Amino acid sequence: MNIRHFTSVVILFSGLFSQCFADVSAVEQVRPSAGSSVIENRDQFNSMAAGDRAVSTLQLSEVKFIITGIRTDSPGLYFINSNDFMYHWKFFNDALGWNMSLIDFNTRTYTDFNRLILAGSVVAYDRYSDSDCRNGVYTVEFWPSDPVHAGDAALAVSMISSGMAFAAGRILYHPTGESQVRIYNDEVSQFAEKGVPVIQTGDLYSGVDYMALNTGTCCGILRDGSSRGAFSAGDIPVFESVPNDIGHVAGIITTIPQTPLSHINLKAVQNGTPNLYVQGFTDTEQYRSLLGRYVRLTATIEGYSVEEIPFAEAVEWLDSVRPETVTVLPADLEEKRILPLDEIRLANSSACGAKAASLGELTWCIPSFSVPDGYAVPFYYYHSFMQYNDLYAVIDSLISTDEFNSSVENREQILHDIRSLIRDADVPPWIMDSLSVMASNFEPGTSLRCRSSTNNEDLPGFNGAGLYSSFTHHSDEGHISETIKQVWAGMWTFRAFEEREFYRIDQLSGAMGVVVHPSYREELANGVAVTRNIFNPFINGVYVNVQPGDDMVTNPQAESVPEEFIVTEQNLTGRAVREIQYLGASNRTSAGERVLSEQQIDQLASYLTMIHNHYRMVYGVDRDDPWFAMEIEFKITSEGELVVKQARPWVF
Repeated sequence: MNIRHFTSVVILFSGLFSQCFADVSAVEQVRPSAGSSVIENRDQFNSMAAGDRAVSTLQLSEVKFIITGIRTDSPGLYFINSNDFMYHWKFFNDALGWNMSLIDFNTRTYTDFNRLILAGSVVAYDRYSDSDCRNGVYTVEFWPSDPVHAGDAALAVSMISSGMAFAAGRILYHPTGESQVRIYNDEVSQFAEKGVPVIQTGDLYSGVDYMALNTGTCCGILRDGSSRGAFSAGDIPVFESVPNDIGHVAGIITTIPQTPLSHINLKAVQNGTPNLYVQGFTDTEQYRSLLGRYVRLTATIEGYSVEEIPFAEAVEWLDSVRPETVTVLPADLEEKRILPLDEIRLANSSACGAKAASLGELTWCIPSFSVPDGYAVPFYYYHSFMQYNDLYAVIDSLISTDEFNSSVENREQILHDIRSLIRDADVPPWIMDSLSVMASNFEPGTSLRCRSSTNNEDLPGFNGAGLYSSFTHHSDEGHISETIKQVWAGMWTFRAFEEREFYRIDQLSGAMGVVVHPSYREELANGVAVTRNIFNPFINGVYVNVQPGDDMVTNPQAESVPEEFIVTEQNLTGRAVREIQYLGASNRTSAGERVLSEQQIDQLASYLTMIHNHYRMVYGVDRDDPWFAMEIEFKITSEGELVVKQARPWVF
């Protein structure tokens, strides 16, 4: 399926239809609960705003509108009560009294051919600010693939400005999809001649001074994140940009915008951790006066608050958000073979870990050449190694001491010592032999990527994103067991230990498998995608973040900003069409340059649909459940091939 504009659709008897439709010109009366021709103030706007946008990262308010008779002398504007009417077509028929099929309505609304209706939304960007001293703007937006030209955009902005007089000077046209951006670029002089105020997506998002990536309330000590020290579940660090190795914390504030698909935000969503971007927060007197004190941080749709609180309240809050009982993680130690990835399924996760099992599952829903070809080293090998060196007993004694529990610094040092013990320990000869046989199955000289696959990551409700590390083994580095031990040692990093401790997971029940496959070099791009439109899961689509080269979106370099876009799919006129809606450009590319080609995006979108449908059935999720999605990590290899390297349930 190609990504393209809607093509003109020839409708028989169009002249007769147009004549009939021209009668809908003057504003007709609709019941007050259904809609209105005027919105008097923001309170009325809020009462009509759709609730389904509340899932958006930016938490935007949206009121749908429809303009009829646009080719007549007296077009009619209707603001729709968007809570009662999810679709413009339903309002057109049920509130305005028409009886038109969906195909006919869409043909007259979303195509160039004989358009007679405009249907869109007014979206409130309350946190936007710019050099013109505008604090908050309202954008006129249309379906991303709707080919809106200068004349129609001018009509919509003019009528909506009259109908929302309270927002005078703050109503702008926002071209949301590639089709609309292309039309604007082709007709820029016409837009200017008609006086249409236009704002592009990049400018709109860059003008946002506050963003709650995850809302909520937490309590803890407000910390200076620039120290890059260790932070605990009782800390609220303030960073410029979040380090990728941060442990479990109470809340996060950054002064540089974040991407919703970073591992940090995935953990925040999973843990219910407030995570917010506040422009210039470290320059405020509030920050300086509260630094090092116990505070309550609240992040809402509209804004945030930070208030000093007593120590006892902070302790009470922390205890209230932890599980009440200890969880012992299951691990199947009966599987003693190193298994090819294409021979395992998700059901093997109890023996090999969810990451390895999910890679095997991927080969059943997308072409196998688009999934890494390798092996899964089961939990049995980690368990046998730990027993062989009596490391379970040693670790248990170390983490039970008063010294370990007396301070964050002591805990971090002892965990460092535990990792050193694992890396320096002997590997049983039979494990050495088995790993040698596995390594010999790869082409001589192949660098091998060794990746963690535990029993406490990539699970529904707990993805463990970013907790464990991967390492590359090169052919001149000796036996592969040395690299495997590095992966095993990763079970005992500070951030992984703290995450398990917060959830009261029995530390010694953790098990580490290893995925081994060829390492990719000189990658053209790396990205993360969600198989659903996270800004509005009720509209079919996928969400993608991608960066050129080997700059990982999940673990971004400092101040790295990925390319961000949504691919929507609709069937408005009987033909399925995909449309790209760019939300932001990568700061690693030149102006106007895209990281992925349209062909690559089309292939990625197809894979995401396959993955979504397959895993939905595997997990037994209802077909129409808007709250199920998979998150994947992908790359474009040096040969230009798309490879999906991980899939896990997405946590909304």
